[in-house]
Amino acid sequence: MPDRISTLVLLLVCLCTALAGCAGRAWNAARGEDSVASYHRFLEEHPKSEWAEEARARLELVRIRKRPTTEAFQKFKAKHADSALPDELAPFVEETFFRQARAIGTAQAFEDFLADFPSGGLARRAEGNAAYLRQAGFGGDLDALARFAGEHPESDFAAEAQRSAAAVARRGQSGFWRVGAVVQVSAETPGGDRVGRAFLERARAAYQRAGLHLVRLPDPDRAAEAGVEAVLWIRHDEQAMRSELDAGTVTQPAIVARTEVSLQRLGESEPIWSDAFEFRAPLSARRDDVSVLFSAGAPVSYWSAVDGQFFVPVANWDNQVTIREPQAFARDAVALEVSGSRAVVLFEDGDFELYDLGDPASPVRLGAYDRERDLSRFSGVRLNGSQVAVFGADGLELVRLDGEGTRRELDFGREVVGSPVDALTLGEHWLAATNRGLLELGADGASARTLVRRDIKGMDKMGDRVVFTDGASLFVSTLPLLRQGRIESELRMGTGFAPARVSVHGRTAVVLGERDAIWVDLRRPAAPRMLSRIGGDESGRVRDAAVIGGRLFLLGPRGLQVVDRSGERIVDSIDVEARERVDASGRHLVMIGEKMLQVVDATPYMMSAPAQQQR
Repeated sequence: MPDRISTLVLLLVCLCTALAGCAGRAWNAARGEDSVASYHRFLEEHPKSEWAEEARARLELVRIRKRPTTEAFQKFKAKHADSALPDELAPFVEETFFRQARAIGTAQAFEDFLADFPSGGLARRAEGNAAYLRQAGFGGDLDALARFAGEHPESDFAAEAQRSAAAVARRGQSGFWRVGAVVQVSAETPGGDRVGRAFLERARAAYQRAGLHLVRLPDPDRAAEAGVEAVLWIRHDEQAMRSELDAGTVTQPAIVARTEVSLQRLGESEPIWSDAFEFRAPLSARRDDVSVLFSAGAPVSYWSAVDGQFFVPVANWDNQVTIREPQAFARDAVALEVSGSRAVVLFEDGDFELYDLGDPASPVRLGAYDRERDLSRFSGVRLNGSQVAVFGADGLELVRLDGEGTRRELDFGREVVGSPVDALTLGEHWLAATNRGLLELGADGASARTLVRRDIKGMDKMGDRVVFTDGASLFVSTLPLLRQGRIESELRMGTGFAPARVSVHGRTAVVLGERDAIWVDLRRPAAPRMLSRIGGDESGRVRDAAVIGGRLFLLGPRGLQVVDRSGERIVDSIDVEARERVDASGRHLVMIGEKMLQVVDATPYMMSAPAQQQR
């Protein structure tokens, strides 16, 4: 009997050894293949082996590695805190976490990333990004920018820091104050002498307001001898045109007046500014001695200071170096919001795209929101951390951003909020400026509290204060005061100004009216005061405005115009293609228009003007 027992024990030992050896070989094979299928197969065949627990953990790891998400990694890390597996998984999810940090776009977001991946492949890049954002882009400190680019070459902001330094140097090298004017009117233009004088008079007036000297050049080949550093060319021609098919429409026979304007620095091949203007008049307007530019309809559609086409660009250096290559869209964008290095671009149907502009010469698309199609239309967007508000005639929606996508959180229908023209956050609370009043939105998405019961035309915030207009005055208040039905201050804007858009920058606000723009000092919120008023007769139609480094920038059909530090006159024109909306962040201006996003580096304008420009 003992012999039989011994034999059975020996057989069991041999069997277990064989099974263990079989499981070991299977485990080695599963580890070698390192796939979902291999670990599944191992667990089916050896569910109670000594490697079963690790197989389950690795099965989870492989699944996350295949489709990494920040949420899945955080759960895996907490579940296996005493294991080395989270460190093994980290390189596969690091890029996802980095994208999430870029989507949030703050120094804290990159510091949180570094806490999770202190020695990862993207650590130095994140360190540089955090350093840049912590210092708000170093303002216009060129020495700091140069040090930053040298210390953090891997950062997404390094290339632009170098460009900014180069642009400031370029301004010092290419500045000028004396410009020659060449006016060429074709012999076919009736009354050509009068046309030439009209162009020259307008050019002289524009350059005189900007503090530049404009002299007529009878011979453009002798510009250098005349002591000018740049040449303003105005070429004009008038021709009779027959009927033709244009974009599916038959145009009537007409006299077409075309004026080409360009400003070019001597010795440079590319113009600082170039544009062309056309005016069409019926053949009946043709006279042998008078240009069609002086016909009955021409003053408004061609010469009018506010609504006319023609204007003379003013610039005093080679400012093209500030313009970055545009990011093209397949359709028109209707609104823009910039926060840090992020820009969110809205389309009319409620879709939006989020971009990182750390290197504005190469915008990086971080994500997009594809809204379900219906008849709703949207006209505005606001970005607050990881939340985006889109709003318009049909209501307001709040959308959440994360590292992997977007999702709609709340939907305030038109029956709740009316038609919002703007939205913003004060603390944790969303406010909406609507045709029903200034509203505080409920956290349930189904309610709104009326704070001001009047039609609100525009709104922005300054710290913990909201700045808004009802189309007659500019108001400043805090949320606690508004809840009590009180305001902190009111600034009446004047009869006929019709304030609408409000844009706050630092301790100032720009208010756009029907024809003019007013710059307001808000350093004393209880007593706001007007700094300056730019009339449409000087700036033309203004569609939007922004302030950087104490300089006011106006955007409209004339491109991006720079106002002097007094806020009184236009001193520079930048020939951008996007001319509908502008927002400012750090050292940069971001614009949309013409199915594109475009960035201008404002750093050179934050410096003092070169000595020769101050003459």
